[in-house]
Amino acid sequence: MTVYEGRHFFDDPQFPFYIDRYTIRRTENILPHAHDFVEFVYVESGCAVHEWSGKSHPLAPGDVFAIEPNTYHSYIGAEDKDTVVYNILFERRLLQNEMEALLRFPAFIDFFYLAPFLRNNASFVPYTPLKDYQRIQMDIHLRTIYEEYRERREGYQLIIKNRWIECMVLLSRFHGENREESPRPKELTKDDWIASIRSFVEQNCDRELSLTQLARTCGMSVSSFTSKFKQAAGLSLLDYKHAAQIRRACRLLEDRDHKIASIAYETGFNDVSFFNRIFRKHMGMTPKDYRKS
Repeated sequence: MTVYEGRHFFDDPQFPFYIDRYTIRRTENILPHAHDFVEFVYVESGCAVHEWSGKSHPLAPGDVFAIEPNTYHSYIGAEDKDTVVYNILFERRLLQNEMEALLRFPAFIDFFYLAPFLRNNASFVPYTPLKDYQRIQMDIHLRTIYEEYRERREGYQLIIKNRWIECMVLLSRFHGENREESPRPKELTKDDWIASIRSFVEQNCDRELSLTQLARTCGMSVSSFTSKFKQAAGLSLLDYKHAAQIRRACRLLEDRDHKIASIAYETGFNDVSFFNRIFRKHMGMTPKDYRKS
């Protein structure tokens, strides 16, 4: 099966972003494929079928969803009409500086990070259907981004980035509002959410993570979340995060061109001495000795 690479879509390596307004023709079969970047899909019109994780989901206008890297999915066009979708491809590093602020929104974490891990649950619907007034706002933003990307006038990258950040904030807001009106299915257990949080922590271990925000994202109290997380992971949230940071640091230490101080900062430690202490706690040796070994 095909795996698409970002270098085939991103003209500028410093600006890993691509947008297309694609028409899935009637009865068209888009074969299973994956990619090494994040894909965001917004359904403008039509009712094609989207297949992923062994399940088929009919699409509807206003559906939005994110597909994480290395996830195979495919489409089957509707029998009687075309389906028009916006495909936005990007790498998370595009918003490196803004991510700290975005991660303060539990709904943002839910939509862009947790939903992909939960879609294997039979009762979970991996799409956020937008209401009419929400669709109007998204249509305006995406149309502007699409035109700016096509015309590429001076400053287009700045406009696209700012508009895309607005889209992320709006989607998080819409997702939170709509979720409150349509509560999570009872079949989604606390264990489901804890498992997804563990994956989220591993992906974002280099960032500041709030225990309170993660508990809210799962719909739990802090005490319940803390107990459930430790029961499932065998470690507290902080120790689990540190372990993920140290695993990432070990991989970076294999490259001798990386200075130990820069590895500490790259893995989310703001203090080299603290990094050395945590590294020794988990590995039984200093980063310098690990590199020698």
